[in-house]
Amino acid sequence: MTKKKDSAPSPMAVHPLRLRMDSSPEEVRVEIVPLIDVIFCILTFFILAAVTLSRQQALSVDLPKASTAKAQGREILMVSLNEFGQLYVEQEPVVTQEQFKKKLQAYRQTNPYGLMALYASKEASYNEVVQVLDVLRQVGGDRVALATLPGSSGQSIDFIPSLPSGTGVPKVNSPGNNSSDALNDILKFLPGNK
Repeated sequence: MTKKKDSAPSPMAVHPLRLRMDSSPEEVRVEIVPLIDVIFCILTFFILAAVTLSRQQALSVDLPKASTAKAQGREILMVSLNEFGQLYVEQEPVVTQEQFKKKLQAYRQTNPYGLMALYASKEASYNEVVQVLDVLRQVGGDRVALATLPGSSGQSIDFIPSLPSGTGVPKVNSPGNNSSDALNDILKFLPGNK
């Protein structure tokens, strides 16, 4: 019994890797035209979206000019809250909530379009700031602002009232001050030290 050899290769036969060494590198290229086409489509979409979103929704009106016209300044009511929870309206201390509300309502009646700004110390408690803002919103609606200092300049605001001297609160020295006896100042307040 002899086996017949098939001349046709089997489908599972292994063939050596055939490389074409005669191909030149000029045939390999990156098609840039479709890439540019896609980039222009994306660019067009974003330009149209930006133009549509930035379009003003108001009418364009040519206003007349007047020689005596002045820009209307907006009145601002300054409400200050210091680090000890003391409340001031235009540098005048406010003792009760009722007194505070009456001052705000009086301001709102005389200046219906005026702004009420809260200047709260950064050491004031969060709860006190929120309570004052709630009262301002009840009286002033959406014409309430929370004032901040621009940047980190460390400047103080001139019109925020401070505590009068001699209130019995010890002066706290910051770490940058040249104070050699800061520890002795603190120890004076402890019982048994004089």
